[in-house]
Amino acid sequence: MIKQESYDYRRFALRILLVVTIFSATFFAIKNWISGWYSFAIMEGGIAFFWLYILSIVSTTKYLERWSFIYLCTFYPLVLYGIYFSNYRSGLFAWLFIFPIISYLLLGRKVGTILTAISVFIGLGFLGRLVFQMNSDLHWIVMGNFGLCVMAIWSMVYVYEAKSEAVIARLKEQVTRDPLTGLLNVRNLNETLASVLYSAERRGESVTIAYIDLNDFKKINDTQGHQKGNEILLSVANTIKSITRAEDHSFRYGGDEFCIVFPNCTLEQAKNSYGQRLLENVHNELDQLTMSIGYAQTGPEAYLSPDDFIHLADKSMYAEKCAFKTQSP
Repeated sequence: MIKQESYDYRRFALRILLVVTIFSATFFAIKNWISGWYSFAIMEGGIAFFWLYILSIVSTTKYLERWSFIYLCTFYPLVLYGIYFSNYRSGLFAWLFIFPIISYLLLGRKVGTILTAISVFIGLGFLGRLVFQMNSDLHWIVMGNFGLCVMAIWSMVYVYEAKSEAVIARLKEQVTRDPLTGLLNVRNLNETLASVLYSAERRGESVTIAYIDLNDFKKINDTQGHQKGNEILLSVANTIKSITRAEDHSFRYGGDEFCIVFPNCTLEQAKNSYGQRLLENVHNELDQLTMSIGYAQTGPEAYLSPDDFIHLADKSMYAEKCAFKTQSP
């Protein structure tokens, strides 16, 4: 959700920039043609038509960052070409001020820094040549002020982007993680499972789900209090973390229920290795606490949908739960 919103604002920003620069390039292409700058006018007109194509697909493309990069790799050279071959009075150098802003806005901090560094330093070099040719006495004063101004804008944009990334990372962590246990929360289960199943189907691998329910947990909350219940949930979650692999995905499904997705793992492997260790560790560490665990496997021949897969594991867990209640005194 957060990633999608980030893409949406970058998509909107690219659309606005395309409209502005298409208009500008078209206007200056006509002006330069009238002034006799035919090669530059043709270049501007051709790039404007190419930007029109990008504008036509920007609302639907899945490759937004790639097209943003292509756009900037045509926009920046066009401006730099103009700075190099025009005179100081053209004012084209003013575009350098927004290079850092556009780069970070469309491409983020990592790629934006690289593209900004290359384009800004080339642009400052071209500008220095123009200023020196115009008046060598003013060369260092003009370049010093201009360079410092560009660097100040660049620094502020960098800091803003870094802080934004940190805030987004914290928000993403809050959205994807259960605050009590630190496990993934149920809102990400279907999305994660769909991704795991897609990868498994491409590789011809099995996927197994373990659906876990703590037996008599309500009785614990009623007799020992919710604080004790939370301590038990946290301890179970830590045990789950300790027995699972790095590629596994562990979720708190809700209340006293947990779910583990085991990629590239059969039902027998999950049950005999991870499940058995989980049962033993929890039973030994938490005052004889017991769990009902249901297992379900899909693949490698045929694959269930995420919803059907979860339902199958839930049904298996419910059967285990009924068997436990039947055996209990």
